[in-house]
Amino acid sequence: MQRPIISLLFLLAAMGCSNVNVDVDSDARQPHEKVFPEEMKGRSADYVRPRVLELPLAEYPPEAADLDLAGMVMIRVLVGLDGQVVEAAILQGLHPVVDQAALEAARRGRYAPASEFGAATDGWVTVPFRYPPEGMKPE
Repeated sequence: MQRPIISLLFLLAAMGCSNVNVDVDSDARQPHEKVFPEEMKGRSADYVRPRVLELPLAEYPPEAADLDLAGMVMIRVLVGLDGQVVEAAILQGLHPVVDQAALEAARRGRYAPASEFGAATDGWVTVPFRYPPEGMKPE
């Protein structure tokens, strides 16, 4: 059994398969630098997601109370390098009346930006809003 394997190894070596040539660019980055393509952004082990620091209560409009609306609205927020909201969108809605109120509250919130390798970067966070807001009973 060992004889065919050894023969195969000698054959591969004779054919030049044992050497792998790697071209090295003289301007290449140092080996210790981590380089990630843009599509991999946010997927490294060093990525820290953005955090909600302060979130105002979402309004519970009288129309929502009249309709007896209850449930969750999920807002997806893109937090910029400075912690400001760059973009916000309704990910899961309940009713247009409360969806817009939740969207406005999410835009007024304060956020800590995401970070990767110790540097601030933009990132997405999902913010849930419960209706009716906690502590508020619909009339």
